[in-house]
Amino acid sequence: MSASRSAADMAKAFKLPLLPGCTVGQELLRTNYRKTQALSGSGEQSLTTKPMPVDFDSTMVSQSASLSGTQASGTGGNSPSKSEPARQVLRFFGYYNESVNESAIERERCRKVTVCYFVEDDTISVSEPKQDNAGIAFQGCVVKRHRVPSPDGNGFVTFERLSVGRSVTFYGRTYHLIDCDAFTRSFMASIGVPMAPGQDVPVDSYAHSRKPHEKPAGIGSVAASVNAAGMKVKLSPAEVRGTKQFLANDRKVLRFDAIWDDEKALYGEVHNFTIYYFLSDDGIEVVERSDPAGGRDPFPSFVRRQKVPKPRANATSTKFENTMSNLAFTGKDNAAFYTDADLRIGATIAIFGRHMLIHDCDPFTRDHLREKFGVTDFTPIDVSRPAPPAPKREPPPYNGYGDEEDSLGSWKSLDIKPPRRDTTDANKFGDGVVKFALKLDSQAPSDTIRSFVLTCYLANKTISIFEPVARNAGFQGGKFLQRQKVTNTITGQPFVASDFYVGAKVTVNGFNFIVHATDDRSLTLMESHSSDFARSNINAIVHKLQAMLQSATSGLHQAFITADTDRSGSLSARELTALFAALSLPVCEQEVITLIRYFDRNGDGCVSFSELETRLLDPDSGIVGPAADPRDWQSIHAASIHAEHDALSVKDKVALQSERVLTTTAAYAARAFLEAYQARRHLFHTEFKFAADYATDGLIGEPEFRVTITDKLRLPITEQQLTALCSKAFPPRVRRVTYEEFHRLLTNTSVHDHNFEQIKNRR
Repeated sequence: MSASRSAADMAKAFKLPLLPGCTVGQELLRTNYRKTQALSGSGEQSLTTKPMPVDFDSTMVSQSASLSGTQASGTGGNSPSKSEPARQVLRFFGYYNESVNESAIERERCRKVTVCYFVEDDTISVSEPKQDNAGIAFQGCVVKRHRVPSPDGNGFVTFERLSVGRSVTFYGRTYHLIDCDAFTRSFMASIGVPMAPGQDVPVDSYAHSRKPHEKPAGIGSVAASVNAAGMKVKLSPAEVRGTKQFLANDRKVLRFDAIWDDEKALYGEVHNFTIYYFLSDDGIEVVERSDPAGGRDPFPSFVRRQKVPKPRANATSTKFENTMSNLAFTGKDNAAFYTDADLRIGATIAIFGRHMLIHDCDPFTRDHLREKFGVTDFTPIDVSRPAPPAPKREPPPYNGYGDEEDSLGSWKSLDIKPPRRDTTDANKFGDGVVKFALKLDSQAPSDTIRSFVLTCYLANKTISIFEPVARNAGFQGGKFLQRQKVTNTITGQPFVASDFYVGAKVTVNGFNFIVHATDDRSLTLMESHSSDFARSNINAIVHKLQAMLQSATSGLHQAFITADTDRSGSLSARELTALFAALSLPVCEQEVITLIRYFDRNGDGCVSFSELETRLLDPDSGIVGPAADPRDWQSIHAASIHAEHDALSVKDKVALQSERVLTTTAAYAARAFLEAYQARRHLFHTEFKFAADYATDGLIGEPEFRVTITDKLRLPITEQQLTALCSKAFPPRVRRVTYEEFHRLLTNTSVHDHNFEQIKNRR
């Protein structure tokens, strides 16, 4: 039922009497509840048009069409009015000219637009089709859909002003309409407004400059295979080949292992890559195999999946040139890209300027190359390189603050811990020190009168230097060097006691000193520990002098005869030192002093050269006479040491081995004994005090020690270990000691040259 029928017609249709209250309102009889558009008009009779066949060339055009509006000014006719709700759109094509002031090659640019007129509400929209790489920033919508005011101020722009060949102005911009679509032509013809034929868009200088670089139709473009509506209707030959290749080789990928040697560059290195070749589209992807400890970020892809161009064959420059970036590149030549025919083990390919050597591939790749190209040699190339040497960690130089061992603790570990002290020397020497008298090695008169005393502490290898105060010397005296460890510039290690001896020249903190004397106590201590002080070892000195006296080339025998300058028949330390220095024999003054202390009987500091020679060259020992061996003294000395070592009898070797076993066993027993003593110190003191009190002489010896250990304390020490410990704790020279001395043996403060701590460390 039509909504335009009057109320009377409706009432008549429903057979209702035309009486008040019996009429039916138009609103109650509506069957179409769609929202309608209230169009403006002047009350004229509306002109209804029948729906016409529509060419659905655009999605913006609907099935039905209707016009509404006021009578066009100056036409004398009636404008189309609203008949039925519809969404009909009239589409015109045109352009407008835009001035260009910033360019040197153009003055004006022609920009294409599409003008759409919506019939149902007389609204207009203007849009510009987007063009790739046009260089225009804002493309797309130019005028949003709305009712556009007329330029003359009389109402709004209607469809009557839109016609092919005319110009229309919206908001001060003039658009030249040159064509329209098929629906618009048929629609306008149905209402008696024929459209002029289409016109061409004028070509500006900018469009003319872009035309040589545009891709021809059919190559990388679909211009030749689209209809007037822009829909593709036919595939190009290249697209057909690509589709067949994709369907045949989808998910088939070749994999190659390659390296790129970039060591010639600054901070360059050898990079390992995996090259993937996709048979479906001839694309190549490069992925770097990063080392977790290589120091580089793990990039997901080095080269994304794409066709990789080959370098030009006639390229004269070694610099990389991307042929795909050239605007003249058309892609006609397929050989410009790498294919699977170029990928082989041993081949070097240039991927965007990186020359990569292929050295291996996977089994699928080998099967593909064998079947397609007949390749049979797939021997991998060995590209492994020897690992670089590990960098040597060098500690930073000592800055002089605090102890050097404490400073090294922060370099060795972030968790700073107190350094572990080596107690070997402390257990061996205790509080023992050796002292030496020093003089400055300088020719300055002010330095010749200065004297120094160097004290070397054997427990921790520290030294201190004191300068005695001398009146009117011009020097204050006192502490010259605080007790500390000092590095020996020759060895690079801290000074030890053996570095100092009479006659030595040392450099301490930049000062050159000469050691010219030492005291008897220091000499005695060094001679008692001759294994640590080689220049106080009388056995080594005697062996060396024997070799020198036997050698005919050393001249020592004849020098002994003429060295007695004072005709006393004996030689002093000074005379012997001068004798060895004149013969250039390596015998220092410290060794001469040790020799005289051993052979001097009357204590006058001299030794008779005849007696010395007689005792050194004892005929009973099988030594030949003086100056009787033509060899040099070094050869004689080496031969004597070797002979002495070989002269040890089997019995001596067995005794030596037994002594080693005894020492080791005693060390283990001493360790167990001291651990128990530290845990129960009061009980130990009580039991050993009782043992000393009940002894007949009030002393503690091996019997009392055994009874206390086995019966009183009941320590887990075997009989063999206890015997070894007693032999070391109570040697023949110290069979029995007082309780106080035994306590000192336990606490490492005994005056004897042995204690339980030393026994524990001798293994």
